[in-house]
Amino acid sequence: MEVHTFIKAFVQVLLLALPGLAVATFLTAVLARFLFTYGWSWNEGMMFGAILSATDPVAVVALLRDIGASKKLAMVIEGEALLNDGAAIVFFNVFLNLVTSDEGISGGQIVLDFIWVVIGGPIIGFVMAKITLFWLSRIFNDAIAEITITLASTYITYYIVEVWCEMSGVLAVVVLGLAMNSERTMISPEVEHFLHRFWETMAYLANTLIFIIVGMVISEKAIFELHGIDWFYMFSVYLGCFVIRGLVIAIFSPILRHTGYGLTWKEGAVMTWGGLRGAVGLALALQVAHHDKIDQEKVGVRVLIHVSGVVFLTLLVNATTIFMLLRVLGMSDLSPAKRMAMASALRYLQDMREKTLNMLKTDRFLADAEWETVEKQTEIIDPYRTSEEERNELAMIDESLDIKQNSCCPECDASLPPQYSNKELRDMTNEAILRMLKGEKMSYWRQFEQGMLSREATRKLQECTEIAADHKGKFIDVDDVKKSWEMPSFLPRVKKMVKRSIAKTSVDIDKESSLWPLFRFERHRAFYIIVYTFILLDMVNVAFAITSQYVEHFFYKRNIFRGLNLAFVTIYILELILKVVVQRGAYLKNTWHWLCMIIIVVGVPDVVQSFVLPMLYGELHGTVHIISLVFIIHRTIRVFRLLEPTMPYILHFIKRRMSQHLSYGFDVGRGFVAGEEEVRKLIDHLSDHKDIAKSLKQVSDNSRLDVIRCLGMLSKQHPDIALSIKTRQAIRSVLNQLRDGIHDLLSDGILEEAEGGKLEKKVEENMKRLQSAPPSLPIPPPDKMLKNIYWLRNDTALMDFIKDKAKLLNFDYEDVVIREGDTCGGIYIIISGMVRLESSNPSGKPIVSLQEKPSGMTLAKKTYVLDFMTSGNIIGEMGLLTHKHRSATVICETSVQMLYITLEDMEYALQYFSDGEEPLQYRLWHVCANRIAANILMKQSAFQGWTKEKIKLRLENSYLADTSGRMFVVDSTMSDVVLIHGSACNPFSSEEFEGPCYIPWTVFKLDLLPVEDTPVVILVVPSDVGQPIHGGKKTEQQRGHGAFINSLSQLCLKHASKNRLKVESKWKKVQSAKSLGTLFNNKVNQSSTDSINKLNIEIPSSGTGLHQRASSPLDAFSTHSNSLVNHVGPQSSSSGSSGDSHSTADEFKVDLNFGSPLRGQKSSRWERLKRRLSSDSAHGQPGNISAHSFESTEILPDDFEYIEGGDIVHSDSHQHVDRSSTSMGLDREHVLTPVQEERQDTPVQEERQDTAPDTAAPETASTATDGGAPSRAPSSKMPVKGKRPGLRTNKNDNKDMHA
Repeated sequence: MEVHTFIKAFVQVLLLALPGLAVATFLTAVLARFLFTYGWSWNEGMMFGAILSATDPVAVVALLRDIGASKKLAMVIEGEALLNDGAAIVFFNVFLNLVTSDEGISGGQIVLDFIWVVIGGPIIGFVMAKITLFWLSRIFNDAIAEITITLASTYITYYIVEVWCEMSGVLAVVVLGLAMNSERTMISPEVEHFLHRFWETMAYLANTLIFIIVGMVISEKAIFELHGIDWFYMFSVYLGCFVIRGLVIAIFSPILRHTGYGLTWKEGAVMTWGGLRGAVGLALALQVAHHDKIDQEKVGVRVLIHVSGVVFLTLLVNATTIFMLLRVLGMSDLSPAKRMAMASALRYLQDMREKTLNMLKTDRFLADAEWETVEKQTEIIDPYRTSEEERNELAMIDESLDIKQNSCCPECDASLPPQYSNKELRDMTNEAILRMLKGEKMSYWRQFEQGMLSREATRKLQECTEIAADHKGKFIDVDDVKKSWEMPSFLPRVKKMVKRSIAKTSVDIDKESSLWPLFRFERHRAFYIIVYTFILLDMVNVAFAITSQYVEHFFYKRNIFRGLNLAFVTIYILELILKVVVQRGAYLKNTWHWLCMIIIVVGVPDVVQSFVLPMLYGELHGTVHIISLVFIIHRTIRVFRLLEPTMPYILHFIKRRMSQHLSYGFDVGRGFVAGEEEVRKLIDHLSDHKDIAKSLKQVSDNSRLDVIRCLGMLSKQHPDIALSIKTRQAIRSVLNQLRDGIHDLLSDGILEEAEGGKLEKKVEENMKRLQSAPPSLPIPPPDKMLKNIYWLRNDTALMDFIKDKAKLLNFDYEDVVIREGDTCGGIYIIISGMVRLESSNPSGKPIVSLQEKPSGMTLAKKTYVLDFMTSGNIIGEMGLLTHKHRSATVICETSVQMLYITLEDMEYALQYFSDGEEPLQYRLWHVCANRIAANILMKQSAFQGWTKEKIKLRLENSYLADTSGRMFVVDSTMSDVVLIHGSACNPFSSEEFEGPCYIPWTVFKLDLLPVEDTPVVILVVPSDVGQPIHGGKKTEQQRGHGAFINSLSQLCLKHASKNRLKVESKWKKVQSAKSLGTLFNNKVNQSSTDSINKLNIEIPSSGTGLHQRASSPLDAFSTHSNSLVNHVGPQSSSSGSSGDSHSTADEFKVDLNFGSPLRGQKSSRWERLKRRLSSDSAHGQPGNISAHSFESTEILPDDFEYIEGGDIVHSDSHQHVDRSSTSMGLDREHVLTPVQEERQDTPVQEERQDTAPDTAAPETASTATDGGAPSRAPSSKMPVKGKRPGLRTNKNDNKDMHA
């Protein structure tokens, strides 16, 4: 039930459920009194009327919703049935008591009992609902617990109200359900569906059980009491019930037409005919039929027979003919807008069907299927299709309207686009807006299910959509959304007052002064504890003093209380004197000190009168008693001094309340923006009319930008709250992905259900803990923000460079940071504040006409808002990479603080940090490419329904392809290809592509069209199966699970279980591995290094860069095998010059000690090698092998099929190894010797340069030829990273790699 619709129609529902029910009950009693010949009294007739007045129009409501009729009418009918059932039970109980009671009950008593029952029950039901919601909010995703709580609260509420309080338990349960439905977001979103189905099942079982019991009772004893006249009475009562219902609706129609959603005569007719009777009436009739004090033959059986007959007839006649009535009244007709929306959806499904059929026809297992049968069985028929007569009628209506469908130009007979009438355009627009609101509502609920939107924000946004849906053609009012973060005016004032009261008086006293001890004592915490203790004792004395005025036992102890009062006042005076002596003139600046003086001013006369007046006039004098009582009551103002120590807590509470309100406002605004972004993608499917779709997009963009701007202003004013929300959403996003990953492992059978349940429980514990996250977080320093920049990748040297070169700039409101058309001047990192992006390109919202004067002429240039950017965003990345002019003007919306890095510094950084696993230029291009590709993929039909976060997660596995050549081949390892920058051409169809754009799946080859200083950048998203090995981005995510399993499988069961927690740290080593030395934690001794360096052998890295793509790791291995033969063979000396250009000093190297051929399976060979090396090391044998040590948690060579870029020569090339080793006479025991990472400043590096001069020279030459970029000299703490070719690659490297 939609709560907003119910609340708006509540007056209509209440009018029909209470006064309408009373009138219907009375008229039914009149009918029974004068129609039946059973001799019923008025009380029995009213009881019978109350039973028949309870409606149960479930079938009618279901039909109205099924045919898409008025939701407002369905809500009024359903709401009336919901409330009048409870009211009918109340009326029934009242008259049942009158019928069965032996004593007379007065009319006044009946009215009071009715008010008590009707009002008291709903109040208790509302309180129980709040208690239930409180407990539900403390539970997270526990279906059993939440269902149990709702079930228990229902029965407990009914029992307490009905038995203990003697009120209406039914009305209490109704209010309980309505209150819980209004805050259903308190229920976990994962459980809400199961909870709803559970209660549907319970209702179905209860309804079915009642009908079965009634049938059994009637067949057992009532069927034999049914006479011929009873059949006449039954049909007469059936007709009379609907006549009476029509009269009731007619009587209250003047009010019904002007309240809620209004009521037309057609809707009144549907409500009259749709007033079915159901289970509630049968249950009450059963109660009458089994009551001991009711005459069964005269009343009990007759009531059961007639009620059952009316229920049966309404279900048989009214429920089956209500659709015909709707059709006759024209309420079941579908508008052209709805038909067009259905046609648009069918076209979308038809396209999806065709694509699926084309895809399956190429499947090797399904290619020979009977596709004609498949096409027939998968055809979807329009549910709104009409018969031949209806089509003819619609055609006649279309002709009568001023519509020119597919008209022709009278001059040239050219076909014109369809022209719709104003009414049709208005209906189509209203229908599109209504569906847009529905999409926004679903988006908000989806965000709530994903944990990205709070409960309160979800309710607020859904309420805004429901309010907008009440009016045709109305969008969500942005002003209603903005009210969410408007702070209540009283909170800042109260906060200011409390803050002023907390301020302590500042006193400057020299430590050498005589007042210093008194100052220390007055400022000590113990002093205030003593004072507050005396105040508490004083309040106890006040309580006894008041008691002594009325209780005789304490009357003669008044002097004790007076003496204590004198002592307390004396203490207050001494405190005053002490503080005045210490603080002097500053004493009056504190608010609490004024309260102290007031207490003393009132306390001194109180002490005087408490002793003087009783001595003068006596204790029993009336005036003395009143005066003493007044002064005693005035002593209670002393208790307000106890508020002083609580002021810091009150201030904290007010701040937290303000933070929670602002956090709620941020949540509402962010959810609204996310909903608009999601719905905007669907607008083209909501309406086929381009003008309507354009209008909807414009309104959506305007609303979204307006809210983004307001959120940016709030972020500037309250950055701590914005940081908390962003952090909370980031945590929940990660947890959502982890939970989805657990579900994937469960569905794949990798995890057992018990194991998956334990993991999911751990994730959900973190989710539950996130609900109590603080509303604000402290703002980190600006330099910490650099760690969150993706392309810095925690590179300490690069971050230090940025910190050293960055300049901190401050801008004021409306300052222009960048102008459209300016040349690139560096990048800007926003630290705080918000900026506005404007452009002359009409892709945003027109805001202002700028007056510019080029060449002495005055031109009005209209600008458009593109976006708003806040702290953490970076401006100028693409300009740095492409060296193009600025495409937008950046204007400050607030005072802004930015870090600015000049173009020269960034270009120097691109060259200086050009080596390593991922050069800086590659990282920058990859970040920009992912950002551009996310927007491009969202527009593709294959990604329809995907959220932007899901697409970004998919792009995390992407990489930049090599574009150094003239051709780019798309193979089966590539799932999606996006041309980010530059131009390309399909050589088969001559179709040209200009970046950024999506490369269709039908393109298998591209001719690159590079322009001078304009690189061609292509982003590739690898497929899930057979992912390519590439440089620049590793795909451990796709292969990591297998690597974890294999690494642990190398251990015995005992050690594998002990080391299972080390898998994460081990895998981090894999991700950051630069060579085999990192993987195996080896220590190559000097003798091994000398023997290897004598060979002058360098093997290229198996990691393939941007210019090399292998379909599997075996391809990488084969490349190294060939390189190995070339280096070891007879032509090694002659081919050294060409090979040296590839084997640079920055690349990984693998040294080999060749031994005898290895036999057996790969895993067993490595196991034997591992055992041999471990045993040699353990026994301390001399030789090179003893220098190797394998840790049990390190990754073994079996895992290299999961590691892309690992430097390893597989033993499959043992034949070449054997021949080479035999010819050179090397030690046959040494098969593999991983190399330590090279360090420029270490003695090992210096010794290598001395012993192998022929190797170092070619490496230096190769570095100089690599695009002319200077080589960065790493510090001793940074190992030299393997070269990862970026967008600029060495042609010699390319040739050598493909040799």
